[in-house]
Amino acid sequence: MTTIVVPFPTCMSTNEELLAVNNEQIGTKERRSSSFTDRLTIGPIAAATRLMSSFSRQSQSTASSDLNETNNKSSTSSSFFSPFTKRLLPTRNRSTSPKSAPTLSTSSPFLANTSHVMRSSATTPSGLNYNLKSPTTCAPNIDSAPETVDLDFNFELTYNQLRELAEINCNYFAQQKTDVCRRFERLLIQILHSVELSVPLIQYLRDNFHHFDYSTEIRANGYRTLAVAHGQACLRALDILRQVDTKRVGLLFNLMYSSRLFQDLESWTKVLIGMQHLLSFSAKMVDYSCKKVLCIDANEVPLDVELEYFKIVAFDSEYFFGRTCGFQFAQSMQTMLTFLLAGLATYHETYNRSIPFAAARLATAPKYILFPEQRAKKCAAIFRDCDYLFCKSFWNLVDHDYIKMGSRYIAPSVTVSKYFQIGPEPIELDSIIVPPPTASAGVEEPKGQVSGTIGAGSDNPTGSGSAQPKQLVNVKLLSSQVREGMSELPLRKGDLETSATKTLPMSDQILMHVHGGGFIATSSTTHEVYLRPWALALEIPIVSVDYSLAPEYPFPRAIEECFYAYAWILKNASKLGWTGKTILLAGDSAGGNLITAVTIKAIEVGLRKPDAIICFYTPFLLGYSMSPSRLMAIMDPLLNTGFLWRCLAAYAGIKVDNEPPQDELTSTKGSQITPENDLQNNVASPSVRPTVPEQQSQPKVQASGRMREDTYYARLSDIVGSRQAYLLRKLRESTLPNHPYMSPLRAPDDILRQFPTTYLIPCARDPFIDDNIEFARRLATLNVLHYFIVVDEWPHGYLDFGFASNEIAQYNVEIINMMQTIVRQSISNDTGDVASVPSFTD
Repeated sequence: MTTIVVPFPTCMSTNEELLAVNNEQIGTKERRSSSFTDRLTIGPIAAATRLMSSFSRQSQSTASSDLNETNNKSSTSSSFFSPFTKRLLPTRNRSTSPKSAPTLSTSSPFLANTSHVMRSSATTPSGLNYNLKSPTTCAPNIDSAPETVDLDFNFELTYNQLRELAEINCNYFAQQKTDVCRRFERLLIQILHSVELSVPLIQYLRDNFHHFDYSTEIRANGYRTLAVAHGQACLRALDILRQVDTKRVGLLFNLMYSSRLFQDLESWTKVLIGMQHLLSFSAKMVDYSCKKVLCIDANEVPLDVELEYFKIVAFDSEYFFGRTCGFQFAQSMQTMLTFLLAGLATYHETYNRSIPFAAARLATAPKYILFPEQRAKKCAAIFRDCDYLFCKSFWNLVDHDYIKMGSRYIAPSVTVSKYFQIGPEPIELDSIIVPPPTASAGVEEPKGQVSGTIGAGSDNPTGSGSAQPKQLVNVKLLSSQVREGMSELPLRKGDLETSATKTLPMSDQILMHVHGGGFIATSSTTHEVYLRPWALALEIPIVSVDYSLAPEYPFPRAIEECFYAYAWILKNASKLGWTGKTILLAGDSAGGNLITAVTIKAIEVGLRKPDAIICFYTPFLLGYSMSPSRLMAIMDPLLNTGFLWRCLAAYAGIKVDNEPPQDELTSTKGSQITPENDLQNNVASPSVRPTVPEQQSQPKVQASGRMREDTYYARLSDIVGSRQAYLLRKLRESTLPNHPYMSPLRAPDDILRQFPTTYLIPCARDPFIDDNIEFARRLATLNVLHYFIVVDEWPHGYLDFGFASNEIAQYNVEIINMMQTIVRQSISNDTGDVASVPSFTD
């Protein structure tokens, strides 16, 4: 089997000395290929990142120092909560690995420039990837690094410390008579009860981790991510308990510390309870999946269990958006996410309001930063109740003209930046005719607010909610240099950001990029924060497609436009300064889904397929299904469950803005349930292995239809509201999201078997990590050459967040190094230089 597995560094160190040592290990040729950083406008980037990181350091300094002291005292047998430093090394199978598990060869192109040090964090357990216990001959000899979430993980260490300290403080406050002490006592009892229920659930998940890993080298899946998140929450709660333990005696506790510590402890207590519900539900999913697949068809789960999931979404999500916002990610991202949610809450208050009212609301906006509880309550209500037009409008704020003007001071300048339209003539290639896009806009579809124009200063601006010319596709060309043939576009003076001293020969490679944004928002311009550095570093032309956005233009309009742009690039190679030899496709999030669909369509019609596709944190399954990583969306401030449902509905053309008729959701009048009580009744018992009744583990059959019609949607409406229930009903009944163009994971084997070299780069703490694992498994089964690279600690969309974190900015440089390697490897494939291509054994 020719599967390629390459673990990539999960996060970068900020230690300049270590980076200097690593740079000395890189050859002169490699350093010269990365010299594009000398051309970047570093000043504005450094100013922005230092400002954001200073807030983060100030807010986290106390917790970090206490937790560092704790970890130093911890037993060395704990591999999960101990900080460590890791160098990227090639992985190899253990003696117990199955024969089909791939082994990384020492000739992997990713090993030349990847000897970087992982950032250690006392409060954030390090990556999910498997860490090599012994080095190979192609890397410097270093000490072995402990494993992260693995079978050797010592859960008992932290949980025992948490239980012990909670009991000590609980006994102390039980002896006191004040109201403050009684309130602390109640919280501590809740913590003890939650941990008591969670430990056996985590033990059960730990025993089944290996069933869902991609391989013995790449150990990442949604179940592991949930365990990591719960461990992080326990560490934070443990830090608060230590502060309570040292400050609980004396008058100063009541006067100065009790209020702040109580609010902090209450927040983490609620998070632990919410995580307990997630663990309980994920333990059931292990059994319903038969310990084989991560993505479970919703029809395979009993209706009452499905309702339990919706109760968690409706009643537990608020706990994750206050003081604990973004705790599952790197600390450097938590400040940015806090400001993001504060902006979301403020924007909701000004949305579709008059100017005087909006101005008054803006004056009170700081309350959502100063008072986390108000922010959490507001954001939870937004995620639960807002429509997709608000989601679209909020995310398109980054496409506003003023925002784009500011981004020019962050993103570096390129020589060629031309925005133009292609079409509407059919394209003929090798007797294959590719028609222009024909899918029309949604009938009577309301248009979102136009946040600005795409491609400011272009001849043909377009934007979210604006009218899209029929059969035309908007594209943008970025290039570090003017190349032969580009004058045929033609290039105007306004298309050149810097003066071109000479015209270079045509490039042998070109990159077609498709942006993300949930199919409903953003543009190529908003993604130039990383596209421009790519253009400078790779020194090849980049063509980014500005496809029409849903809900105005639902499926399949975006795919038709991307496929038409792909065919136009092949037909008009010389106009783009390209020889026509190698074409690479890259996309992030929804863009990764679209380039995969373009590849499927090219294979189906017999058109030349791309030489490689690169998918960053891509959803490969949009059908109505469940997976453990999708549970992480409940606590995700960027990809919240409510936003995901609305994006999918908009892309699928499901109109959910209007209130549905009451009788469409409830056919009979039954007794009303109390969601809070019902949720408590469904919490799993603290048994080591939660059992599932045999009759419930079977797929839903026709006999369950009576419950579906009579009570299911009525109870669902009581839980999530009539509008949300209407949306979920339409999503369940629609077969469109399971189409291979929307869900590439559903593509037949004979199509996937013909796929080009595929690079899958998911985030370990992303709701889509399970999609990527399942897709990689499909490719491995079909012997398709592919790379599977897991990125840890960063949130979904980290490519756009380099301005918010020094660490992400440094890591994005590593992404550029990886892209350079992919381009060099494509050159080797063209020349037949097999020596530079990694070899793998079965």
